Amino acid sequence: MLALLGPLGFRPSELWILTWGEAKDLLEAWRYREYLDSQKRAQMACWLLNGSGNLKHSINIADLVGYWVDGQVMGKGEYREFLEEKVRRKKVEKGGR
Repeated sequence: MLALLGPLGFRPSELWILTWGEAKDLLEAWRYREYLDSQKRAQMACWLLNGSGNLKHSINIADLVGYWVDGQVMGKGEYREFLEEKVRRKKVEKGGR
C-alpha cells in the first residue's frame, strides 16, 4: 500500500477507486519498469568496465542486475537452479506419459 502512495504517487482518496488486483498489477508494472531502468544503468557500467581493460573477464548486464523471472529478480546462481528445476520437471512430465 505504501508503494502506491509513495513511488506511484497515488493520493489516499484515489486508493478507494482501485481493486486489489489493479493495485497488484500497478505495483508489478512499477517493479518491472525499475528493473528495466537498472538494466540501462548496468549497460553503461558494463561499457565502462569492459572498455577500461582492467578486467580479466568481461562483465555483462545480467551479472550486475540479475534475471527477471516470474515477477522477481534472480541472481545468476538462483537462475541456474530455476532452469535446472524446470528441465527436471519437463523430463518427469515427458517420461511419465
